[in-house]
Amino acid sequence: MNKQYVSVLVESLDKKLKVLEEIYRLCQRQAEVLAGESVDFEEFDRCMDEKSEHIQALNKLDEGFEMLYNRVCQELKSNKSLYAEQIRRMQEAISGIMDKSALIQALEERNKRVVEAAFAKERTEISRGKRSLNVAMNYYRNMRGGVNTVEPQIMDQKK
Repeated sequence: MNKQYVSVLVESLDKKLKVLEEIYRLCQRQAEVLAGESVDFEEFDRCMDEKSEHIQALNKLDEGFEMLYNRVCQELKSNKSLYAEQIRRMQEAISGIMDKSALIQALEERNKRVVEAAFAKERTEISRGKRSLNVAMNYYRNMRGGVNTVEPQIMDQKK
């Protein structure tokens, strides 16, 4: 029975690695979207939504792994030689998971900086557009004799 549990632990780690690879692929896709001349924020959001789903699946895998590991922990520690192959496979999977997690974290940090720069650029363009609109509105008001029109200050007193 415990051999089956240990096999399930190994499978769980393998699934976790596959989910992390998919998250990494989505992070790379986001980097590509951000690298374009103009950022497609809708595509960026789609990637974020998909990543969110994968992260939820990852959390469920973690919870299941924890519960199962707690059941067989004592058995693994007391019979290391009996489960040597599965323990080695779990260690390799955990190493791969840690490596992939580090790559994802680094890519996420780069993407974050690029997104912040893109938002700053968008804010600048919106601000510039608002200023242009205000200048145009003031010009329009002045031309039609609006509030900002200055009346003549000197009046000819001769008749």
